[in-house]
Amino acid sequence: MFINYEHENHVYNVTTTRRDNYYFITYDNTEYKVEAEEIKPGQLKIKIGDRIVKAIITEGKTEKYVFANGNVYKVKQVELTGRKKPKKKEQEDLSSPISGKVVNVKVKKGSIVKKDDVLMVIEAMKMEYLIRAPYNGTVKKVNFKENDQIEIGENTVELEKK
Repeated sequence: MFINYEHENHVYNVTTTRRDNYYFITYDNTEYKVEAEEIKPGQLKIKIGDRIVKAIITEGKTEKYVFANGNVYKVKQVELTGRKKPKKKEQEDLSSPISGKVVNVKVKKGSIVKKDDVLMVIEAMKMEYLIRAPYNGTVKKVNFKENDQIEIGENTVELEKK
């Protein structure tokens, strides 16, 4: 199977095949032998060579979020076409990549923030995700408070670029 995934405005071409009880994933002309086990729905244990990676996968409307090794990857399957459509910069997206609980709100309306400042902390399945400022700016509105439940894709904070 040939799949194209987009992550941070870059398209990755990946080929996957299944032989016996293994998956073989080819990326950048290198083949990786992969074993995957679903521990429970949405939670995977993936063995790549000698490395073991635990991952949680959640689905949004058009994309998937993969939580692995403390990082969050927003990916979506794309079709190859002769040209790339212009897209909003993913890094400026302040929507929640997970459904969970807001455990910390670090800003309030009127707060001045710098690029990469933590605005909010969301927890799901004992993993924390930090919502960071994609640029310097001023907080126009905070849409959630501590202990609120948040769903994938909901806008966390409205930020005015400086």
